[in-house]
Amino acid sequence: MQFKNLPDQGPFKKFEDYYLQAEENGQPIAEAGCISSVDADGAPHARYVNFKYFFEDNLIFFSSYSSHKANDFNVNDKVAVNFWWAATNVQIRLEGQIAKCPEIFSDEHFYGREQGKNIAAIASDQSQPIESYEMLQAKFEQTKSLIESGELEEKRPLDWGGYQIKVSYFEFWEASEERLNYRECYKLSGNDWEKFFLQS
Repeated sequence: MQFKNLPDQGPFKKFEDYYLQAEENGQPIAEAGCISSVDADGAPHARYVNFKYFFEDNLIFFSSYSSHKANDFNVNDKVAVNFWWAATNVQIRLEGQIAKCPEIFSDEHFYGREQGKNIAAIASDQSQPIESYEMLQAKFEQTKSLIESGELEEKRPLDWGGYQIKVSYFEFWEASEERLNYRECYKLSGNDWEKFFLQS
């Protein structure tokens, strides 16, 4: 995850510090966080995504705008995210409001990626049923062949791009052997961050 122009307030720099500690201690895929959403029927759904940036006060990942989670975001823009780093026994919970990134931001990320990832984004109708994994692999190989031959442009699909979560709540949780776990919280109130602690 890349950190850019983070606000000076405590929770943002604290998140960056915890993240870097996790990476330094060998945490695999530290950028993976579980994002939870609620659909039109009020049913919750959770899945892991790779967060690529923490830009200003927005946590950012990239996905299909036609996926199941995208449908959830369209009906309820309030989401929760959970990071768990076993290497440091730290859990971080965040909450906020989600929206699409500006197109120029999505373009910059897309055209800076490895070609294979872009081919996958072009070839796959994310979250849509398919008869077998082999059929998805065949779609990938066909798309790759068309791009390599110049018959198809390696262009960002209109239904693929970034999502940014404007964070309004943080909870920093550290494990304790006695289960007297450390829980430091920050909640946005107007333009100010209210700091408080929770009992474990």
